[in-house]
Amino acid sequence: MAKRSILSEDEQQTEIDLSPMIDCIFILLIFFIVTTVFVEEKGLEVYKPDAAASVALDVDDDITLEITASNVVMLEGEEIRMADVTARVRATVRDDDIPVIIRAHEKAKHGIFVSVWDAAARGGAKNMSFSTIN
Repeated sequence: MAKRSILSEDEQQTEIDLSPMIDCIFILLIFFIVTTVFVEEKGLEVYKPDAAASVALDVDDDITLEITASNVVMLEGEEIRMADVTARVRATVRDDDIPVIIRAHEKAKHGIFVSVWDAAARGGAKNMSFSTIN
């Protein structure tokens, strides 16, 4: 007696062909490798000091510019405009040894800090430093 197959001729086992899926994965891999940029961008790397690591200065004769969290520039407790920073520093700096300290809040914008630094340098400040405040 001939053995009968459990599966009939209509119910043949189906197989999944994985080669198109593997081809797609390799094409995507090649696409991501080709479109990746391997050029390192140039820029200035600045390490801002932590406000907890600050040290008090013993200098009484200095100019302290402060930048608040709301990007307001203060000189000795009074608010000044950005356009007045150069003139106020020029009027106060009598000697190259007078330090100009820029105290910037950690949430202040970097662009404001750079503008204040440049304005103080245009005002004749030679001995400049900065610190961060919380």
